[in-house]
Amino acid sequence: MIAGMLLTKEMGAKSLLAKSDSLLVTGQVIGEYQAKDPQMVAYLEYVRILKETFAVFELVHIPREQNAQDDLLAKLTSSCKGGI
Repeated sequence: MIAGMLLTKEMGAKSLLAKSDSLLVTGQVIGEYQAKDPQMVAYLEYVRILKETFAVFELVHIPREQNAQDDLLAKLTSSCKGGI
């Protein structure tokens, strides 16, 4: 999620609709669930800082079976040389 947020920010976007197939991550970002793992707490803090850089930020949970195309795009993005 952070890589996508940074790329979107770098492109100058003011609004972001993010989608995740992780109900846990989505719930933690929107505040429905509490993170306990120290690494996840740090990750979520960074996400919260980044989301404040957008005028509009929305995170939506998409069931995994409906997310195959986006999952492939995320895998391609994360495997690019010189990526974020």
